[in-house]
Amino acid sequence: MKIGLITIGAELLNGTRTDTNASWIGQSVESTGASINWHMTVNDNYDSIINSLDNVPIDIKIVLCTGGLGPTHDDITPSVLYKYFNDKPLFDQKYWTTLKEKFKTRGIEISESNKSQAMIPQNGKIIPNPIGSARGLHFKNNNFQLFSMPGVPSEMKLMMNNYILPIIDKKTQKKIYVKLIRTTGIMESSIFDIIEPYLNNNNISLAFLPSFTGVDLRISSNINDDLIIFLDKILPLLSKYYYADDHIELEDVLGEVIINKKKTISTAESCTGGLISNRLTNTPKSSSYFKGGIIAYSNSIKIKLLNVNQEIINKYGAVSKEVALEMAQGIRKRMNVDIGLSTTGIAGPGGGSKDKPIGLVYIGLSTSNFEKVFKFNFSKNRKTNKLMTSQAALNILRNYLND
Repeated sequence: MKIGLITIGAELLNGTRTDTNASWIGQSVESTGASINWHMTVNDNYDSIINSLDNVPIDIKIVLCTGGLGPTHDDITPSVLYKYFNDKPLFDQKYWTTLKEKFKTRGIEISESNKSQAMIPQNGKIIPNPIGSARGLHFKNNNFQLFSMPGVPSEMKLMMNNYILPIIDKKTQKKIYVKLIRTTGIMESSIFDIIEPYLNNNNISLAFLPSFTGVDLRISSNINDDLIIFLDKILPLLSKYYYADDHIELEDVLGEVIINKKKTISTAESCTGGLISNRLTNTPKSSSYFKGGIIAYSNSIKIKLLNVNQEIINKYGAVSKEVALEMAQGIRKRMNVDIGLSTTGIAGPGGGSKDKPIGLVYIGLSTSNFEKVFKFNFSKNRKTNKLMTSQAALNILRNYLND
């Protein structure tokens, strides 16, 4: 089935915001066997929206629309849609009461402009919004059905999953089975070399989706058994790097492993500035295993709080395997935990040298019976270095616990 997509907002056209909704929607509808075959991004004004609706290709019977459902003066999408589909907006007193109560519990005084979000179509349908104030709209004419959703990603995704995708799925005859597997610590080309001998099935389609934190593989097939057989062949070969399916984050997988192993952990971070601690505490139940961390950015903190030897710093420098190990040892002993994890590096853009270039990072791991320091050379971008270092550290911990 061919699907149309209209994304509304000047911020999408002028580059103020990246259109992540379109990417997510495209992947989601493909899992039902449908595909986005036509896409327009338009300003939030009457002429632009009408023009996009008038130009929907004749072979497209379902159009998805995001953006322009807010309460402010520039959110005119609902009024345009009511007119285009020859429908009449009716005031929903019950929802207005619910909306006022929702705002009240949050300690916010509701604006009269929010009344625009309490309208319902006389002939069309409302798409529920469990987490926001702007409900979606579902209209139909002789040419196509239109599902209009807010631009807020979390609200849009709930409407898609709960209301729209089941409708698309029922109308799709040809199914496509999709699996997204997530890897880290290995390059795209190396993954290809490993799995190339198994890419001899014409029913398997493979897309590499690289990022700074790893490579996602999107594998699809119109035959589910072929997809399962292919995964059974390649996943054992990628076990060191493969950590999750779909869009699950590394820290969520790691949290389950730490809980199952009944371990405790603390971090001593220099170049990552607390990013590892932040990611670890993004996971539910992290308080059961993460006991705290120290951002030892300066040498004096490394010495005073982590018991790093001043002479070691003088001899090898703060960015060294020796200091990384003492930091990991120091945090483990100070916090009385099973595992100490440390980072020290040159994040950039300055501070590098011939012997210690920008992007040089050491990650230390210390337990009562195992200690090791891992060396990496990442990029020259500060934020990228921090992200890549945090990912590498979490994956080191995952591999250690899984051995």
